[in-house]
Amino acid sequence: MNNLESQKVFKMEIENELHYTSEYRFRDLKEALDRNDKDKILEMFEKRVKELYLSPAEELIEKAKKNKNDIGYTFSAGLICVSVIDFLGRFYFGQCQRRRDTKCRFISWLLKYAGSSFDFDLADKFYTDFRNGLVHECRIKNGGEFSLNISNLKEERNGGKHLAINPKILLEEIKNGFKKYLEDLKRDSILFKRLRDCLMTDFKEDFSKD
Repeated sequence: MNNLESQKVFKMEIENELHYTSEYRFRDLKEALDRNDKDKILEMFEKRVKELYLSPAEELIEKAKKNKNDIGYTFSAGLICVSVIDFLGRFYFGQCQRRRDTKCRFISWLLKYAGSSFDFDLADKFYTDFRNGLVHECRIKNGGEFSLNISNLKEERNGGKHLAINPKILLEEIKNGFKKYLEDLKRDSILFKRLRDCLMTDFKEDFSKD
């Protein structure tokens, strides 16, 4: 096998590896978890959240703005926002080792890290109409909608029966909340252990594929 052929084989092997982020493989994450390397684990965790959720949602919102608030881009950006709250809430609550209570994890993270914009009643309705509708049926329930045409995070219509959420403002709240969550993970050993334990549990099969 000549040098060029060797390079092609090596490239194929790299491409066929399962990646946790575009830069890091699941193998890299497992090694960091086994070493309990907090800095490396958090670096990879932050990169994954930004690559899989925050950056794509931001791009979709920009596309919606350029395309006269295209509802497809707006809806998709909102869907990602809901997903990342669910994702982060699972680690924050350490739920991988407990009974499943998606409402608790979702609302707990939201109130803790986006609490300036959400009170419990708003978080509860957002969970019921948006999170449950999108996760289970890929639709928003009870007349709710994502809209870039409102100036605040939310607009309650028909006496609060129908809820409109601005995904651009929601995404900013999530991004700011994620920064706070990362800071808490760095200083709070219990919170970090929940994350580490859940990563070990949730990605067990992904580690075995590498």
